Order: sequence, then C-alpha cells, then structure tokens
Amino acid sequence: MLLLSLLTAALTSQAQIADNSFLVEEAYNQEPGVVQFINVYQKPDDGDDWSYTFINEIPLGSEKHQFSYEIPYSNIDAAKDEQGVGDIKFNYRQEFFRNDTLVTTGRISLQTGTGDYKKGFGNSTTGYEASLITSVNITDKWVQHWNLGAGIAPDAKNTAGAKADNSKYFWAVSNVYLFSNNLNFMLEFAGSEEQETTGAKQAVWGSSTVISPSIRYAYDVGDWQFVPGLAYPMGVTTNPGDNSLLVYLSIEGQLF
Repeated sequence: MLLLSLLTAALTSQAQIADNSFLVEEAYNQEPGVVQFINVYQKPDDGDDWSYTFINEIPLGSEKHQFSYEIPYSNIDAAKDEQGVGDIKFNYRQEFFRNDTLVTTGRISLQTGTGDYKKGFGNSTTGYEASLITSVNITDKWVQHWNLGAGIAPDAKNTAGAKADNSKYFWAVSNVYLFSNNLNFMLEFAGSEEQETTGAKQAVWGSSTVISPSIRYAYDVGDWQFVPGLAYPMGVTTNPGDNSLLVYLSIEGQLF
C-alpha cells in the first residue's frame, strides 16, 4: 500500500480501468492495436506450491475479435519441488452485444497437452472449453462480471498414466467498486465442478468454491497502462481454509 501511495503521488491516470478481474473474465476485448500482457502469481498459505501464469491478449482487427494464449508455470511441492510448464491454452473471444450498460462476449479455448502428466503439470491430452462472459454497469460506481462455462478433456491422464474423459462446469462473479478511475476494490466468487481421472476409464467429480477480496490500481505512462493488484482467495467449500496470496500485474499499450 505504501508503494501504491508513492505511485499515486508521482503519477495520475484519467482512464477508468477496464481490465481483467483476477479470477473472473471481464467481457471487454482489447481495442484495435492495444495489446495486453498479464502476469499472475499465486502462493498458498501452506506448503511450497506456487503457480505463475503469463497471458497475452491481442485484438484481431477490431474490438469484436480477440486472440490470447496462456502459459502456466508452477512448482509442485508434492513432486519434490518439481517445476515445469503446464498445459498451454489458446483462446478466441467474440463480442456479441454492447451498449452503455452491458457487454456480452463468448470464448472458445483449446488446451494443449504440453505439461508433463507424470509430474502433475498436465493431463497429456487436448481439451476444449466454451464460456459466456457478461459485464454489467450496475451504477456509476458498481460493475459486475459474470462467467458461465463448460469444458471437456478426452482421455485425460493422471500421474500413473491411466486415461479417462474429464468434464467440467464453472461459474464466476466479480463485484467491482470503482472507488476512483485509478483505484478499484473487488470481491470475486469462483466455483467449479470437474472430474479427475482415478483409473482406466474412471473419473470422480470434485467441487470447489473460492471467495476472493482484492484491490487493483491503475496508472498511465504515455500510451501504456500498468495495473498492479493483490488478492487473497479463500476456499469455502471442499477445502475450507485453503487460502492463498495472489499477485497480479497487467501491462497494456498501443503496439500497432
């Protein structure tokens, strides 16, 4: 917070933040020529596990179409502090509807089998996802973002090499309070029901729900906007008390 205070004193920003929430997708695509680089680091309170994800969002000709890719990298304590790249994901988003109150966008994704399944970094298969994303201006100070989606990973492998089809369903809601154009407070909820391979053609369902209070701050330098943020996701269902620290940094600007 001291760092943010110093930045506030040194720099000002007039543009309202229209950025990704930390656990929830917002429906706003990138403007023509504006490219975004997102960095997300998450560390649970217990153990030495941690994860880092790099996301690059690129507009395709207009604000209606966007391509992005996600590269996850993590440390797994249970695997004796093994580190490695997980399953890389490619996303395409299309904006369906926009007015002054509401924006609705759809996403389809292809998840590759790049991660080493033997070490727990992936499932050695190609997976598919689809989701609907809606952002709503409730008032001048409150914005909500809604996600609803599903996915499937055929013949997903566990660390022992057993294969089974894995399905999942997920939802998320982000409540954003626009304290100012620069400073936002957020309360995010994210939940999922998904399968995990337990044996040959056998998979069990598991569920999780997370609540996450967070803060983000934006400042502009020329045509570039920097948005650092902090969050504290907390497990409230299957693993209550399974909490973590999330550090976020978005950098976006006009590249072409």
